[in-house]
Amino acid sequence: MKPATAKNTGKPAPKKQPGKPSPAKKAEPKFTLPNTQKWGILICLVIFTFILYGNTIMHGYTLDDDIITRQNGYVQQGIHGIANIFHKGFLYGFNGRNDQSYRPVTLTSIAIEKQLWGNDPHVHHFFNVLLYAITAIFLFLTLIKIFKNSNYVVSLLITLLFIAHPVHTEVVANIKSRDEILSFLLCILALYSSIQHYCYNKPVYYKILSWAFFFLAILSKETVLTYAVIIPMVYYFFTDFSLKKIAFLALPFIIIVGIYMIIRGHILDSITFDEQMQVINNSIMSAKTPADKLATTILILGKYIWLLFIPLALTFDYSYNQIPAVSFSNPGALLAFAVYAALIGYALFRAKKKDPIAFGILYYVLTMLLVSNLFVKIGSTMGERFLYTSSLGFAIAIGFLIMQLLKIKTDISRPKLNTLYPIVGVILLAYTVKTISRNTDWKDNYSLFEAGVITSPNSARAHQSMAITYTDTAINSTDPAAKNQFFNKAIKEYNIAIGILPTYSEALFNKGWNYYSMGIYDSAISSFVKCIYAEPKYISAYEDLGVIYFNKGDYDKAISIFKLGLTQIPNDAGLYANIGASLYNQNKFDSSVVYLQKALSIDPNINTAKVNLQKAKTMLSTLKK
Repeated sequence: MKPATAKNTGKPAPKKQPGKPSPAKKAEPKFTLPNTQKWGILICLVIFTFILYGNTIMHGYTLDDDIITRQNGYVQQGIHGIANIFHKGFLYGFNGRNDQSYRPVTLTSIAIEKQLWGNDPHVHHFFNVLLYAITAIFLFLTLIKIFKNSNYVVSLLITLLFIAHPVHTEVVANIKSRDEILSFLLCILALYSSIQHYCYNKPVYYKILSWAFFFLAILSKETVLTYAVIIPMVYYFFTDFSLKKIAFLALPFIIIVGIYMIIRGHILDSITFDEQMQVINNSIMSAKTPADKLATTILILGKYIWLLFIPLALTFDYSYNQIPAVSFSNPGALLAFAVYAALIGYALFRAKKKDPIAFGILYYVLTMLLVSNLFVKIGSTMGERFLYTSSLGFAIAIGFLIMQLLKIKTDISRPKLNTLYPIVGVILLAYTVKTISRNTDWKDNYSLFEAGVITSPNSARAHQSMAITYTDTAINSTDPAAKNQFFNKAIKEYNIAIGILPTYSEALFNKGWNYYSMGIYDSAISSFVKCIYAEPKYISAYEDLGVIYFNKGDYDKAISIFKLGLTQIPNDAGLYANIGASLYNQNKFDSSVVYLQKALSIDPNINTAKVNLQKAKTMLSTLKK
C-alpha cells in the first residue's frame, strides 16, 4: 500500500502584499493577573485606605478648610455658584481677590457636596478618603500596565508604599487639600487612559479621555502641569516607541497646557501675588542675598527627602522661622546639594538603560519643580502637601531598590518573596501606626495647633495659630475666670510669636485685641501702635486704637488716629463712619453729616452710620428751628 501523500494543488503560497503592514499586536503584559485576584487586591486596597484614614471622617473643619467651604460665597451657593466658580480665581468667593490660582474643579466638587448635604465637614472628609481609595485603585491598575514586564507584586508594593506614607496625612485629613487629591487622581486617570489607547489598542475615545482628564487635573491644581512631561517620559522608559512617536503623543498635552495658561490669564487679574512676598509666608525671603536664598531653598529640598525617609516630626506649618535662612557654608545645604546632584546624575546616566529607579528619581524631581521655590517663589516656605504627587517617584524608586537589594527577580511569575514580606510588613506597619496617630491631630484646630507648637517650636505662625484658638475659647467661655485664663494663654503665645518675628503685625494686633477685651487699655494701645509701625496699612489697628480713645471721650485723639488711617487706606468706610461718630459726640453735626455720608457712599450697609446720620440730621433740623 502506498503511503498517503499530501495533495499538491500547484498553487504558490500566498505572498504578503506590499504596502499593507501587519496589524499591530496587542501589547499584553508578560504576567497576566487573573480577574478574581485583581479584584481581591483592589478591594483590599480600598479597605486598607479606610483603615488608614477612616478616623478622619468624623473630624470637623480645621486650618484653612473654611476658604473652600463655609466662608466661600460661591461654594455656599451650591450648584448655582458653579458658573461663578469657573469665571473667577480660586479664592475670589472667600476674599474677593481674583489672583494667584485658578482651580474651579476643586471648588465645584465641594459646591456639589454643599448642595446635597449642606455644610457637613464629615461629608467632605468622607469624600476625601473615598477619592484617596479610588486613587489607590487606579494607581495599581496603571502601574501593572507600566511595569508590564514585572510581576504584579512590584506594582502592589509601590501602591502600598504610596498609599500608607504618613506624609500624606495633611492632604487626606485637610478638606482644603482636595485640590491635591483631585489633581493627582485625574493625572493617574489621564496616564491610564493614554496607555490603554497607545499600548493596548483600546478605542480612540481612551485617547480623548486622557486629554480630558489631564485638562481637569490642571483645573483642580496647576502644580500638575509637569505631567505634560511625565506622561511622555513614561513611554520613553517603558515602551519601545520612537522619540518621534513619543513627541507626537506628547503634543496634545503641551497644547492643553497652553490652553490652560490662556484661560487662566484671561480669568485672573494677576497670576502672582499682588503684594510683595512677606517673610511670614515664605521665610526664604529673609535671606539677605540671592545666593543665600538659593542655599536656603536647597536646604528645604533636602528636608523634603528627609521627610520621605523619616516621616516623624510632621507639622502643619514650616513658616518663619522654623527653617532659618542659611548660606552655602551651612552643612545641611551642602549635603542637600550633594544628594540632589547624585540623584539627578544617576538618573540621567541610567535613563538610557530604562532603569525604573532612574524614572522614579526623575519623576520626583520634575513634579517638585513648581513647588520648590527654585524658579518662582510660592506663598509657602515648605509644606507636606507639596510632597503628595512627588512621593510616587519615591515609592517607585524605593520599591525597585528594595527588590534589587533583596535580589528578588521581578521578571518571573513566582519570585521568592520570603525576605520581602517581613521587611515590607514592618514598613507598612510603621506607616500605618504613624498615619492613624497623626490623623488625630487634624480633628480640630486645638489639636492641630497644640501639636504644631511642639513640632514647629520656632514657627511664629504656629504660635499665632495656637493663640487664636485660645482667644476663641476665651470669647466662647461664660466663666469669667476661665475667660481670663485663656486670654492670658493667648497673650503668652502671641509674645512667643512676636519674639520670633517682631514685625508680625497680625500677632501684634491680636495681642492688642486680647488686652482690649480684658480691659487692659494701656497694653492694648501699645500693641496697636506697634502693629501700625510694623504694617502701616493694617486698618483694623487704626480702628480699634481710635475706638479706645473714643470710649475714653478723647474725641480729638480718636479723630486724629482715624484720619491717620485714611492716609494709608483713603477709601475705608469704617474710618469715615468713626470720624462721623466722633464729630457727632463733639456736637459738630455739619461735619459729622459729611463724614457719615461719605462712609455710606462707600459702603451703604454700615447700620451704625445710617443711625448716626439720621441723628445728626435731626439735630441739625432742631438747631435750625
